[in-house]
Amino acid sequence: MTAYNSSNTNRIIKASSDAVRVMSEVVDFSSTTNAATDTFDVIGIPANTMVVAAGFDVLTADTAGNSGELALGDSSGAAVYVAAGTVAAAGQRTLVDDSKAYSSGDDIRLTVTVGAINAKVRVWATMISLDQGGNAADTDAQTVTFS
Repeated sequence: MTAYNSSNTNRIIKASSDAVRVMSEVVDFSSTTNAATDTFDVIGIPANTMVVAAGFDVLTADTAGNSGELALGDSSGAAVYVAAGTVAAAGQRTLVDDSKAYSSGDDIRLTVTVGAINAKVRVWATMISLDQGGNAADTDAQTVTFS
Protein backbone atom coordinates (compact mmCIF):
# COMPACT_ATOMS: atom_id res chain seq x y z
CA MET A 1 0.00 0.00 0.00
CA THR A 2 1.20 3.50 -0.79
CA ALA A 3 0.19 6.39 1.46
CA TYR A 4 -0.42 9.41 -0.75
CA ASN A 5 -0.40 12.83 0.88
CA SER A 6 -2.24 15.75 -0.66
CA SER A 7 -0.36 18.98 -1.31
CA ASN A 8 -3.36 20.79 0.13
CA THR A 9 -2.65 21.00 3.87
CA ASN A 10 -5.88 22.90 4.61
CA ARG A 11 -8.61 20.26 4.98
CA ILE A 12 -11.16 22.66 6.44
CA ILE A 13 -13.90 24.00 4.17
CA LYS A 14 -12.80 27.49 3.23
CA ALA A 15 -15.06 30.48 3.75
CA SER A 16 -15.12 30.93 -0.02
CA SER A 17 -16.65 27.46 -0.52
CA ASP A 18 -20.35 27.05 -1.16
CA ALA A 19 -22.56 28.09 1.71
CA VAL A 20 -24.94 25.75 3.48
CA ARG A 21 -28.42 26.38 2.15
CA VAL A 22 -31.82 25.64 3.58
CA MET A 23 -34.64 24.84 1.19
CA SER A 24 -38.27 24.61 2.25
CA GLU A 25 -41.66 24.11 0.64
CA VAL A 26 -45.18 23.96 2.05
CA VAL A 27 -47.45 21.06 1.06
CA ASP A 28 -51.17 21.47 1.74
CA PHE A 29 -52.66 17.99 1.53
CA SER A 30 -56.21 19.39 1.72
CA SER A 31 -55.71 20.57 -1.87
CA THR A 32 -54.99 17.02 -3.10
CA THR A 33 -56.75 13.71 -3.26
CA ASN A 34 -54.22 11.43 -1.60
CA ALA A 35 -54.12 7.89 -0.26
CA ALA A 36 -51.71 5.45 1.38
CA THR A 37 -48.48 4.88 -0.60
CA ASP A 38 -48.77 8.20 -2.48
CA THR A 39 -45.47 10.06 -2.77
CA PHE A 40 -44.75 13.77 -3.11
CA ASP A 41 -41.34 14.85 -4.45
CA VAL A 42 -41.03 18.16 -2.63
CA ILE A 43 -37.44 19.44 -2.79
CA GLY A 44 -34.99 18.67 -5.59
CA ILE A 45 -31.51 17.52 -4.55
CA PRO A 46 -28.80 18.39 -7.09
CA ALA A 47 -26.10 15.85 -7.91
CA ASN A 48 -22.99 16.04 -5.69
CA THR A 49 -24.90 17.37 -2.68
CA MET A 50 -24.84 16.43 0.99
CA VAL A 51 -28.18 16.63 2.76
CA VAL A 52 -27.11 17.38 6.31
CA ALA A 53 -30.64 17.03 7.67
CA ALA A 54 -34.21 17.11 6.44
CA GLY A 55 -37.54 17.14 8.21
CA PHE A 56 -41.02 18.55 8.31
CA ASP A 57 -43.10 20.76 10.52
CA VAL A 58 -46.87 20.16 10.74
CA LEU A 59 -48.40 23.63 10.34
CA THR A 60 -52.05 22.51 10.35
CA ALA A 61 -52.85 19.18 11.98
CA ASP A 62 -54.73 16.47 10.10
CA THR A 63 -58.47 16.42 10.76
CA ALA A 64 -59.42 13.61 8.36
CA GLY A 65 -59.87 11.31 11.35
CA ASN A 66 -58.36 8.23 9.75
CA SER A 67 -54.97 8.09 11.51
CA GLY A 68 -53.12 9.22 8.37
CA GLU A 69 -49.31 9.13 8.57
CA LEU A 70 -46.39 10.70 6.72
CA ALA A 71 -42.73 9.72 6.34
CA LEU A 72 -39.88 11.73 4.81
CA GLY A 73 -37.20 10.19 2.64
CA ASP A 74 -36.00 9.98 -0.94
CA SER A 75 -36.15 7.51 -3.84
CA SER A 76 -34.15 4.93 -1.83
CA GLY A 77 -36.52 4.79 1.12
CA ALA A 78 -39.65 6.40 2.52
CA ALA A 79 -38.23 7.11 5.99
CA VAL A 80 -34.61 8.16 5.41
CA TYR A 81 -35.08 11.43 7.35
CA VAL A 82 -38.31 11.09 9.37
CA ALA A 83 -39.98 7.80 10.36
CA ALA A 84 -43.63 7.33 9.52
CA GLY A 85 -45.92 8.90 12.09
CA THR A 86 -49.24 10.58 12.60
CA VAL A 87 -49.73 14.23 11.69
CA ALA A 88 -52.67 14.72 14.08
CA ALA A 89 -50.81 17.43 16.04
CA ALA A 90 -48.85 20.50 14.95
CA GLY A 91 -45.08 20.79 15.38
CA GLN A 92 -41.73 19.47 14.16
CA ARG A 93 -41.37 15.74 13.65
CA THR A 94 -38.48 13.78 15.19
CA LEU A 95 -35.57 13.39 12.80
CA VAL A 96 -33.81 10.13 12.08
CA ASP A 97 -30.47 12.06 12.34
CA ASP A 98 -29.17 10.68 9.07
CA SER A 99 -27.12 12.78 6.68
CA LYS A 100 -26.66 11.51 3.14
CA ALA A 101 -24.43 12.31 0.16
CA TYR A 102 -25.99 12.16 -3.30
CA SER A 103 -23.79 11.51 -6.33
CA SER A 104 -26.76 11.90 -8.68
CA GLY A 105 -29.86 14.04 -8.38
CA ASP A 106 -32.79 12.93 -6.26
CA ASP A 107 -35.71 14.44 -4.35
CA ILE A 108 -36.74 14.90 -0.74
CA ARG A 109 -39.96 12.89 -0.80
CA LEU A 110 -43.01 12.78 1.47
CA THR A 111 -44.78 9.42 1.52
CA VAL A 112 -48.32 8.98 2.79
CA THR A 113 -47.95 5.72 4.69
CA VAL A 114 -51.42 5.21 6.17
CA GLY A 115 -54.71 6.62 4.86
CA ALA A 116 -55.52 9.98 3.29
CA ILE A 117 -54.61 13.16 5.15
CA ASN A 118 -55.53 16.83 4.98
CA ALA A 119 -52.68 18.32 7.04
CA LYS A 120 -50.47 21.20 5.90
CA VAL A 121 -46.72 20.70 6.40
CA ARG A 122 -43.50 22.61 5.72
CA VAL A 123 -40.77 20.32 4.40
CA TRP A 124 -37.20 21.57 4.88
CA ALA A 125 -33.73 20.36 3.97
CA THR A 126 -30.28 21.66 4.91
CA MET A 127 -27.87 21.00 2.03
CA ILE A 128 -24.36 21.82 0.88
CA SER A 129 -22.67 21.29 -2.48
CA LEU A 130 -19.85 18.75 -2.51
CA ASP A 131 -18.20 20.09 -5.64
CA GLN A 132 -17.80 23.77 -4.72
CA GLY A 133 -20.27 25.00 -7.31
CA GLY A 134 -19.09 22.73 -10.12
CA ASN A 135 -21.45 20.99 -12.48
CA ALA A 136 -23.43 17.81 -12.06
CA ALA A 137 -21.39 15.94 -14.69
CA ASP A 138 -18.43 15.10 -12.40
CA THR A 139 -15.94 16.65 -14.82
CA ASP A 140 -13.92 18.46 -12.15
CA ALA A 141 -10.15 18.33 -12.60
CA GLN A 142 -7.51 17.49 -10.00
CA THR A 143 -6.15 20.69 -8.44
CA VAL A 144 -3.54 19.26 -6.02
CA THR A 145 -0.46 17.09 -6.35
CA PHE A 146 0.38 13.94 -4.41
CA SER A 147 3.79 12.71 -3.31
